[in-house]
Amino acid sequence: MTDSNFRNGRRRRRVQHPKVTGFGEQKEVQNPKPAYPSLGQQARNLAQTAGQVARNPKPASSDLYEQRMKICRACAFFDAEQVRCRKCGCKLKGKARFEAAKCPIQKW
Repeated sequence: MTDSNFRNGRRRRRVQHPKVTGFGEQKEVQNPKPAYPSLGQQARNLAQTAGQVARNPKPASSDLYEQRMKICRACAFFDAEQVRCRKCGCKLKGKARFEAAKCPIQKW
């Protein structure tokens, strides 16, 4: 095979190397994925929130929901692209709608 991506009949993987910006300087390639807790921790956080909501399933008023979302949007842990909290991993459009749900860093 003549393609430079093939060797011994197998396709070679492309390795992402740090970008070189000048002599002796390297710029790290940024990982675009936001850091969330592990899946196990996210499951524990979800179970805790589900327990809070099961004890008091009353929905939050629209004013309370908007107030919570405003607080979240200003927080350093807020992921605007997925509307999720990087601290607990919860999807905030759902979590903020229940009166009993709590912020992992006690902002609401």
